[in-house]
Amino acid sequence: MLLQNHGMTRLATAIGSFALNNPVICGSGEPVITESGIRAALRAGAAGVIAKSVNENPAGGRQLDKADYVRLDGRGLPTSGQGVSLFNRSGLSQRDTADWFASIAAIDRDARLDGAFVAASIVYAGADGAVRVASLARRAGLRVFELNVGAPHAAEAAPGAIVQETDPARLTELVRRVRAATEGMQLWVKLTGLSSNLPALALAAREGGADAVCMMGRFMGLIPDLTTFAPVLGTSAAYGGGWALPIVCRFLALTRKAAGTSFPLMGTNGVRSGEDVLRMALCGASAVEVLSATMHEGFGAISRMIVELDSFLTERSMTFRDLIGRTADGLAGYAEQPDIPGRWRDFVPPETISDADTSL
Repeated sequence: MLLQNHGMTRLATAIGSFALNNPVICGSGEPVITESGIRAALRAGAAGVIAKSVNENPAGGRQLDKADYVRLDGRGLPTSGQGVSLFNRSGLSQRDTADWFASIAAIDRDARLDGAFVAASIVYAGADGAVRVASLARRAGLRVFELNVGAPHAAEAAPGAIVQETDPARLTELVRRVRAATEGMQLWVKLTGLSSNLPALALAAREGGADAVCMMGRFMGLIPDLTTFAPVLGTSAAYGGGWALPIVCRFLALTRKAAGTSFPLMGTNGVRSGEDVLRMALCGASAVEVLSATMHEGFGAISRMIVELDSFLTERSMTFRDLIGRTADGLAGYAEQPDIPGRWRDFVPPETISDADTSL
């Protein structure tokens, strides 16, 4: 598979005991809603693929028929070009879950020969359903199950189609139940971006038995159209992009401080280059999930990121593992910073300061 063994030693990483050839995972979404898409992501060099999500509620699948998308430019406005961000409402796979899992498990068996993987994913709608779907994934022989409790569309979707979990106690109990149904599998929990409580949620997932957490889901936004005055796409919709990377990095670092260095973290939302992969790694991510970039430029985005990452490490004679957490471990608070009297003056208009302002 293309690039699968490229710079293997330099790029190698792991989610706990689960080894990866490189840190770039293709996240769940429409590009990998088919077997062909999954295979294309693997050929592009992805360490693994989180296949398009399912859940037990038919309303989640029906939402796919109402899905719509628009590319946004650097100002967050619709563009007819390639775009740098994606604004969309989405839905879930409409395939029969058992059939879908059997199909992706067959691809996973082939991928395993190259050190890659294909994972099942559920966008959480209810605890009982999550357990049933997890059991199907295990029976299919899949090795990795991602429990997504952070889908941003929950507030807008049909009632009960999608649930977003932001309560640590409830999350621990949910993960504990899913953990029992996925014995012998990797269990990764994807957390919402619509919470300031991410370190606590990560600790709750770990307490329930998660092998790792991925953070963080996209945000919800609203874009008024200045021609029609209507909402773009007619609704609020999920919004992510490179602008979100510093926010994700901060929460990765805070979670690493809260959970310790031995609990694996993954980053998502905002990765557009190999350098972005490195930035998330420096803040504690052992791997990243990328998806929107493939919707902007195709699966070649994955290959490009891996080449960029490998070039950076080669030039510095470093490995990817050397970088994990280095920025996070040096993170300090405001009170620990040196005094820089008058620094603010460099960032205000000249009219702010006059000769009469002698007290400043």
